Amino acid sequence: MKRNRQKSNKLLTFAQLALQVAQQVMPEHGHKFSPKTYTQPQLLACLLLKEFLKQDYRGIQDLLELSGGLCRALKLSQVPDHSTLWWFSQHKVTPELLQEALAQTVRVLERQAPPNEPPSGADTRADTGQVALDSTGLFLGQTSRYFAWRKSQHRPERQQRGWLKWSGALWIEPQLLLAQHVRPGPSGDFSDLVPLAARASSVRSFQQLLADGGFDSEANHCFCRQQLGCDSLIPAHNRRGRAAQTPYRREMQERLGVPGDEGAVAHPQAKKQYRQRWKAETLMSVLKRKWGDSLSARRDPMQRRQGLLRGVVYNLHRLVQLGVLFLLWKHLETSMSRLDSLLA
Repeated sequence: MKRNRQKSNKLLTFAQLALQVAQQVMPEHGHKFSPKTYTQPQLLACLLLKEFLKQDYRGIQDLLELSGGLCRALKLSQVPDHSTLWWFSQHKVTPELLQEALAQTVRVLERQAPPNEPPSGADTRADTGQVALDSTGLFLGQTSRYFAWRKSQHRPERQQRGWLKWSGALWIEPQLLLAQHVRPGPSGDFSDLVPLAARASSVRSFQQLLADGGFDSEANHCFCRQQLGCDSLIPAHNRRGRAAQTPYRREMQERLGVPGDEGAVAHPQAKKQYRQRWKAETLMSVLKRKWGDSLSARRDPMQRRQGLLRGVVYNLHRLVQLGVLFLLWKHLETSMSRLDSLLA
């Protein structure tokens, strides 16, 4: 006798989640006299699906025309033309809209919380108040790195154009983004802490902020301690051979030690807390392994939108993974309750 098991397709789940999030951040139509062939949330969900599948505008149109399941998941009665998607991305998708979509993905997770009583042996540390900051660079083209290197050897007068710098604030426990920020690179990290931490705090309050030495600044510590009311752990390097002189940076060297000095004494509890920052490195690895280290857009505003779209896509992808874990957890709880009733 065959068992009927409902298997959820992760791609369809992603499309449904993208549409639900888009419906929370955009009205159905932009104007009362609009043609109403599609809704704005449907077009935003198509853009998120396009970025998730690493397609261009024509590619996602062809894919939707071939997939009835995706059209049903997005509630599309007609597949939008690639020019419609391009126009919508150019005129309707803003950084503020994508930040609100990012915040909405966090609210989806908060509404679907894990069970109150985790299985025996599970780690129950109260680390939900930790947020980690990190940044990476995204290349502004699909050119082969080897070709670019050979070209620079023959034409040294032509310098590299640069890259887009993407920074993110990661909620440590579920590994979800709370905020993101893009700007031209290369550049230092320390000036990104204030906008990132402020946006992350508006989405969800946290008790501790973790960042690497690139964010080291007395002003950043003052902002975290005095404005946000949270602890900050950022390694403080010696500058020009001198130890830290300001109060918060001196405190960092006492708690975390001096980077590069093996003989420096560090506080064990602070070092243990700071080790959670490596999960931000995992975020960067996932972003580049799944969606590449370059952008396909050519104009600067579209490149910035594409970088911000990837942050929302990552959160939706993570929600799909966590949803599978929640379902597995519920199945485990049901099986254990049945076993307890049999033993009783």
